[in-house]
Amino acid sequence: MSAVLLALLLQAAPSPPASPVPVSPPAAEAPASAVVHHGAETEHQNPAAVIMHHVADVPVKIGPLVLPSKHLVFFLLAAALVILFAQLAVRSYRGGQIPTGVGAAVEGLLLFVRDGIAEPNIGHGDGRRFTPLLCSFFFFILVAALLGLMPFASTSTGNLAVTMGLALVSFAAQQYAGISKHGLVGHFRGLVPHGLPLWLLPIMIPVEILSMFTKPFALMIRLFANMLAGHMVITTLLLLIALMGQISWLGGLAMAPVSILLSLFIMFLEVLVAFIQAYIFTLLSAVFIGMYAHPAH
Repeated sequence: MSAVLLALLLQAAPSPPASPVPVSPPAAEAPASAVVHHGAETEHQNPAAVIMHHVADVPVKIGPLVLPSKHLVFFLLAAALVILFAQLAVRSYRGGQIPTGVGAAVEGLLLFVRDGIAEPNIGHGDGRRFTPLLCSFFFFILVAALLGLMPFASTSTGNLAVTMGLALVSFAAQQYAGISKHGLVGHFRGLVPHGLPLWLLPIMIPVEILSMFTKPFALMIRLFANMLAGHMVITTLLLLIALMGQISWLGGLAMAPVSILLSLFIMFLEVLVAFIQAYIFTLLSAVFIGMYAHPAH
C-alpha cells in the first residue's frame, strides 16, 4: 500500500516553479470557470489530499451514486463481512462435519472470547449469556480495523461516532446486566459499598454515578485514538517525502526508501494493533458488565 501511495504522491507532487512570464492586462482577467478549474487542479496536486483518505471522512462515489460518508460505507462493509463469516461458520457444521477454513478460524476466536474473556470476568452462566454481544464487538472491531489497512480504504472505527455507538451499546449491556440480576433499586443500591459511613454518601453517590458514564467514555476514546494514531503516523512518514522533495529532489529521493520502510513497519504493527484493540474493547466491556452483575466482587 505504501508503494501505491508513493506513486500517487510523486505523481501529484508540484513541478518546480518556472521562470516568471509577464502577463498582459487583458489575459490577467480570466473567467470565473478558469479560476475554479485552477483551484481544483491545485487541490488535486496537494500531497496531503492524496494520503489523508485514510484519516478524513469524505464523500465516496460508487458509479452514479454519491454517498456522503466513506466511513459509513466501510462500516456497513465490515458489518456485512462479519455476518458473512458467521454464516459460513454455521454452514461448516451442517451434517456433523468438522469445521475447516473459515469455520475453524471463527470457532477458535469464538471459544477464545467465551472461555478467555466472557466467563472469567462475568461468570459461568452470565458469561455465556453475554458471549454473542462480546463476539460481535470483537469480530466487528477486528474486521473494521483490517479493512482500513487496504489501499484507498477507510477505518470506520477511526470515526468518533462509530466508537461512540459501540460504547453506548456496551453501556446499555452494563446497565442491563445489573438491573436484570438485582432489579432497578438493587442495581443502583449496589453502586455504593456496604458499610460506608453516612457522611461519605454525598461524596460517593455522585462519584459512582459519574464513573458509570466515564466507563463507556473511556471505551470510546481509547478505540478511536488507537485506530486513528497508526494512520496519522503513516501519513506523517509519507509526507516527509513531499516535504523533502520541496527542498531538493535529491532529498526527496533519499527520504523515499526510509519513509516507505518505516511505513511498512507501522502497517505490519497495525495488524497487531487491530487484534489488540478488538481484544481490549471486548475485555473491558466484559469487566464492566461483570462489575454490575456481581457488585460484591
